[in-house]
Amino acid sequence: MFKSNLEKLRNAIAFTRIYKENSDDIYIREAKCLDFQLRHILVPLDENDGIAGRYEHDFAGFTSQVGGYSAQIGCCYTYYFDEFDFLLAMREYEDQLTEAEKSELATVHMFWHEETTARKLDIAFAKRYGYVPPKGYQGAGAGNCDCRVAGTNLDFEKLIALGFDGLDREIDAAAEKNGASSFYTALKMWIESLRGACARYRAQAIALSESVQSEPARRRFAALADALLAIQHNPPKTFLEGVQLMWIYSVSSDLMNYSRMDDYLGGLYVADLEAGRITEEDAVQIILALYKHFKEINKIHDCRVIIGGLGRRRPEAADRLAIVIMEASRRFREVVPQLTLRYYSGMDEAVFQKAMEVNAEGTTFPIIYSDDTNIPAIEKVYGVSREEAEQYVPFGCGEYVLVGRSVGTPNNGINALKALEIALHNGLDKFQNVRCGVQTGPLSTLDTFEKLYDAVLAQLRPIIEQFAVHKYLNYAVAGENAPYLHLSLLLDDCIARGKPVFEGGVRYLNASSEMFGIISCADSLTAIKTLVYEQKRMTLEELVHILDCDFEGYDAERKLCLDAPKYGNDDDAADAMAARLFTDLADLTIEAGKAAGLDHYNIVSVNNSMSAEWGSLCEASACGRKRGSAMANGNGPSIGADKNGITALLNSMSKFDNTKHVGVINNVRFTKELFSGSMDKVGAVLKAFYENGGVQTNLCVVGRDDLENAMVHPENYQNLLVRIGGFSARFVTLTPVVQREIIERTTYGA
Repeated sequence: MFKSNLEKLRNAIAFTRIYKENSDDIYIREAKCLDFQLRHILVPLDENDGIAGRYEHDFAGFTSQVGGYSAQIGCCYTYYFDEFDFLLAMREYEDQLTEAEKSELATVHMFWHEETTARKLDIAFAKRYGYVPPKGYQGAGAGNCDCRVAGTNLDFEKLIALGFDGLDREIDAAAEKNGASSFYTALKMWIESLRGACARYRAQAIALSESVQSEPARRRFAALADALLAIQHNPPKTFLEGVQLMWIYSVSSDLMNYSRMDDYLGGLYVADLEAGRITEEDAVQIILALYKHFKEINKIHDCRVIIGGLGRRRPEAADRLAIVIMEASRRFREVVPQLTLRYYSGMDEAVFQKAMEVNAEGTTFPIIYSDDTNIPAIEKVYGVSREEAEQYVPFGCGEYVLVGRSVGTPNNGINALKALEIALHNGLDKFQNVRCGVQTGPLSTLDTFEKLYDAVLAQLRPIIEQFAVHKYLNYAVAGENAPYLHLSLLLDDCIARGKPVFEGGVRYLNASSEMFGIISCADSLTAIKTLVYEQKRMTLEELVHILDCDFEGYDAERKLCLDAPKYGNDDDAADAMAARLFTDLADLTIEAGKAAGLDHYNIVSVNNSMSAEWGSLCEASACGRKRGSAMANGNGPSIGADKNGITALLNSMSKFDNTKHVGVINNVRFTKELFSGSMDKVGAVLKAFYENGGVQTNLCVVGRDDLENAMVHPENYQNLLVRIGGFSARFVTLTPVVQREIIERTTYGA
């Protein structure tokens, strides 16, 4: 912690005063609130910094998504208030506060209890549906949702090309065309606040350049001071200036994803390299200085850096920088950034080879996405041109947005396996013993498989429709309260239209819905269809009783369930069921989004550890899974169900309709011996997958023995990295239920 909670309390008083005094104009209000915030949340340089910019949030403030996640605040957005820690701090400093301050703080507390944007969203939703949707995964039912504006990837190419003065000129030109407005005034105030942040950090860099003992450190801080002066007005002319400009904007805006870094910084890197201003090693050290901040902020569910791919403006320079960025990740060996490589046929083989070599060392990065698959699919799913589709990037756990053109917040989770459980109990969440679903009829009425299947969709339809409205309201309420200046400045077409991002400014108002348990639900449906309706090995009533008993005393029946066809083995029946359920959920979501007023609303099949966490709240399922066990992860197979080898697994993974989703994840784990010893063969298999309908792979190179040993002797495995799904983590930091889910996944060896 860089400042005391007493200082945070006093900042809350001042921030609240600014908010109230400027409430007649939400644009100017935000600009002034942001200026105050930047003067207080950006913390000083330390002697190990090579890039300026770190933050520590106050109790009251403005953000798209405060700090990624706070256990007390939850996922909050726009104007937020950390009520829990605020009240703790008031008790902590009760003896040091004046009576006037205590009175003001009491007023602050009452004010923000009702005034936070999250509270306003809850009220807006409750007015329509009479309830506030559950948050987190502990509630009963098949879904939850939060509030945030996540994953927006801004046009850093514009920022690097124009600099702050160029952005000022663009605003002036738009104002001359459209007419002056307080929105344009507020945008310019935001830019001035960023200049002020650079100036303050420059003063600190100068002071450190004069006080540190090491001569290399003196030169480092002198160079940083020069960069911070240059970028206050001019476009960056060096690689260091470019990295610093991108980062000061990002950290000031609380951005969590950093777009196509190799492209918007590649030209500066190569120019420096060819002019002899830096070496490749110098560039690695600059990237590592940036990574240091990534680790400090610890945005493990986000923090995407994208390299590679079609549609880059300067691909040769970008490829040279991409190799430097991968080398930095190889050395850094942390769970951030989520380095992501976009593969395409004909790409520079040296870039792909470097990606394989880095993964071989167990870094879990880069994640690899297929442009051959994704670009044509995104053209259709978003209805955009090829040129725009080439600017797709995955963020967070793997959801897609278009750089500088769209938003795509995923604020909800929907559990398909829980929906099946509820359908089998006529609207009852059996695990929680809460009636929360649609009463689709007793088991005796589900006398055909199609009736059962329809009952599952009937459980999901109202949740999907209501959560689509929640998504729309998430944006609408945000727009009613703030222009989101940090997003509007670098998103098309806000400046040109003279409209903030959520008031008609952004080109595509998209959103996504995170689906969990699709594969576990599909495998369960396949088992029921096979054992109950086709082979008639048991009645539906008998099967549900067996599931309610968690298979206790029914080992033979469980073996039948486990032996039923399973996704992940290139089995046509099992894969067709998974593809059918996937498509039906996707279509329901698309229709709900259109009805709610979103441009596009699509599913993603990703994982942020929810497959394990939500599985812990589900009854036993007909796929053979025991009560409370993890569900299949993303588009991966049910745990241990893939028995026919890596080619069969990848074939199953490539059978989904990629025009129906905006992100899936495919976790694949190899032994070090296979991956390193047969890298060319593994690479050839992966390339074939990417070029024939495969969306992406999360590669994890680690042996099961290492994972088992790490649970027994965690002190010896502090640096063991694993893929959760949409993000990576240090294995020893995970909860036991998540650790076991990871261990039970199939490891492909020789």
